[in-house]
Amino acid sequence: MPKIKLRAKDRVIYDKITEAYEKTEIVQRQRQLSPGRWDFVVFGAAEKNQTVFREGFAEHASIKRAPIYIASLAQGGLTDVNGIPIEEFIEEDIPEKYQGLEIIQVDPLRPLTVIKKDNYSGKKGADKICKEYEDANIAIIRSPHESDWMISVMKYLNECDQNFPDPVQQAFSGRSSNNIFSLSQRGPSSGRLN
Repeated sequence: MPKIKLRAKDRVIYDKITEAYEKTEIVQRQRQLSPGRWDFVVFGAAEKNQTVFREGFAEHASIKRAPIYIASLAQGGLTDVNGIPIEEFIEEDIPEKYQGLEIIQVDPLRPLTVIKKDNYSGKKGADKICKEYEDANIAIIRSPHESDWMISVMKYLNECDQNFPDPVQQAFSGRSSNNIFSLSQRGPSSGRLN
């Protein structure tokens, strides 16, 4: 099964990631998936009665049109291995509370790109966003707070991977570790989010 493993600086950040993941709601899935590309609009509440939304995509990283897969950056039990800083995975718009996260494993490698960021004022912002994108071939994702947008998108990507597994990813799945929190598990087993 494809995995995303994150290492948080402390337990508070880890708990915030877990809560954001659990409270994310997938309002609409993409009707037709394109190979190597997942389009999304993700929104959440912000201060001053605003709803912030981001339109973007995750695209399978490639070299000369060949997809890049990463089996693992670290063995499951190792804790002293450096991962990829989240800033290299998501180039823009990383909330301060998530800066410093490290990606220990990501499979497949799909950097997130935001092409549009905007907001609506008032209590009907979420309804406006859903109405605007309901006929588009795009996932609509409700995040518990707008700053949790990237965790919510990772949840959607994980669900896509579970429902439409990739043969190359499945070949790597037999090497998973049981001592790291998995996005598909009910509860954490260590200080990492998988």
